[in-house]
Amino acid sequence: MASIAQEESRKISERVKWGMKRRMENGVVLGCGRIYGFKVVDGKLEIVPEEAEIVKEIFHQYLYDGKGSTRIAKDLTERGIPTLNNRIWSPQHVLKILANDKYVGDLTQWKFYKPNVLAERRIPNKGDCPDSPLITVKGHHEAIISREVWDAVQEELTRRGKLSKEGKKHSRSYWFSGKCKCGKCGYNFIISGSKSNTHRTLGCRNRQLYGKEKRTAMNGELIGCDNRTVDERILATVMKYLMQYVYEFKADLENEMVREISTMHDNIAPADTSAIKAEIDKLKEKRLKAVDLMLENLISKEALKEQTDFYDSEIKRLTEKMSASQDIADKRKRQAETVHKAIERIRKLSEDDTENTELYREMVREIIFPEYNIVDIYLSGIPLGFHICYSVKRANMIHLYEISVDSCEIIGS
Repeated sequence: MASIAQEESRKISERVKWGMKRRMENGVVLGCGRIYGFKVVDGKLEIVPEEAEIVKEIFHQYLYDGKGSTRIAKDLTERGIPTLNNRIWSPQHVLKILANDKYVGDLTQWKFYKPNVLAERRIPNKGDCPDSPLITVKGHHEAIISREVWDAVQEELTRRGKLSKEGKKHSRSYWFSGKCKCGKCGYNFIISGSKSNTHRTLGCRNRQLYGKEKRTAMNGELIGCDNRTVDERILATVMKYLMQYVYEFKADLENEMVREISTMHDNIAPADTSAIKAEIDKLKEKRLKAVDLMLENLISKEALKEQTDFYDSEIKRLTEKMSASQDIADKRKRQAETVHKAIERIRKLSEDDTENTELYREMVREIIFPEYNIVDIYLSGIPLGFHICYSVKRANMIHLYEISVDSCEIIGS
């Protein structure tokens, strides 16, 4: 009798799970009574405006101001802004908000599950359980944060996480932090010296760690780099020149980007996944029928396992195929949105902005130093790069007294 009752519980559990999956796939919000910035009304997420503004602040401060979760939590607490439970903010509160895809308009459900019917505790879902798969619906509801900001924050979370594991502190003290790379070896260019120093330099981390002699380490990795250091003031001069260049030729750049957007829109085809969804639903129904057949002793447990393994592998394959199709279209849409924003920034650019370091932080995507006297700069949303050659005249080995830009050429991205 106990075995029969257990099998019946398992059968009911399978049917409940199947019903939950169908509702989740249809975008019904389950198990989410309230999160900061949203409320659930009839199974749908609706924005709470005053809380949404705080969420935007958190993302902006983390990405553009370089603040950490502890500093952001402290600032919110000092301003007297409570959490949902009227508690003080903690770093964990901030990090959960930064990592929650609901703020970009996506909905991921089934983040926790029970490994079996008799289990009392739920465990985090890492996407490795075919019976309780992570279900994500992109563009499910109105977003609080743009896709561009969301992607940038996720990259920054990963970057800071790696630094934390290495026992280092992340740095966003400068507008170019995390954007500079060596064109010879691919390592980051990092700044040396404290803020009190008047002559700080940027140099290849590979050279700082292993010297300028190129060689192969015991693990087979190529180490050593002979790329020279660059004075911080060279970068400031080059960037000011580039902003003046962009301001002067912004009409031509805007026309180029408009053509780029037209090409992107031509390549954005709506992902028709209805046929794949229908096939997945059929496989899920077959899997449930196989469970019923086993419970009715019409097939053995071994046969059930063989069938369910096949159905699970097919469902996984089709789900990945559907996600890939959606991801391609979403990626192209995000690229078009990024270019649109770049156009708006360039339209608003004035002569007074040529020395605006906060604007530099927002506009610059990547800076590459191929060798001394050359720097390649790429701006966010602009499908072009700028190859700049400069000259430096020295009074001695330390003090720079003249920096000039010799040429600026447009290169491909």
